[in-house]
Amino acid sequence: MGEIRARSFGFLDERGNQLKRRVVFAGDSITHGGPWQYWLQEHYVTNFAFPGHTTSDLVSLVPAITSSLPEILIVMIGTNDFGKYRLSEKEVITNILDVARNLRVALPGIPVIWNSLTPRSDEFSESMIIVNSKTRPELEELGFIYNDIYPLLKDESSNRLQHQYCEDPDTFGLHLNNRGYEKWFESLGPLIALELSKI
Repeated sequence: MGEIRARSFGFLDERGNQLKRRVVFAGDSITHGGPWQYWLQEHYVTNFAFPGHTTSDLVSLVPAITSSLPEILIVMIGTNDFGKYRLSEKEVITNILDVARNLRVALPGIPVIWNSLTPRSDEFSESMIIVNSKTRPELEELGFIYNDIYPLLKDESSNRLQHQYCEDPDTFGLHLNNRGYEKWFESLGPLIALELSKI
């Protein structure tokens, strides 16, 4: 995976044995496509992210996510509420926060890293900024760790996904390529390691 190699995010128990943690991801195709198991080989990785999924799909998966007994949960959701259902910004904000509250009730005390929506290269590009800015304070109020990856992936001269990080620049202008995932993990990896070190 380019410059990023499999990193050692493992921890040792009192006997010096490798302690594997249950790391769970949830979201849509953007999260689905990440090589998380490769980067987190020392842990059990489960991915509840599926292409096309929306906030309502994630709500329906909350029982399954809970049953997987995550020790940390990483989430990104909401972009398909625009592309699939063409909902308003207000509706998407409400949906994201509803999912977040469901997860907080289902997983009290479990660290949750909530990732911002990524830039898009279509008519919804400006909406990503609004949704991120409105949801961030509410998500942090719920006790989630907010990982703002939008500025890391945004084009310098426009509110669109940088071409070098985009898998489909001539169609959706939305999905990440390997370099895009590497850029995301530059910020996500240390957050995962930090939160797991507290358990």
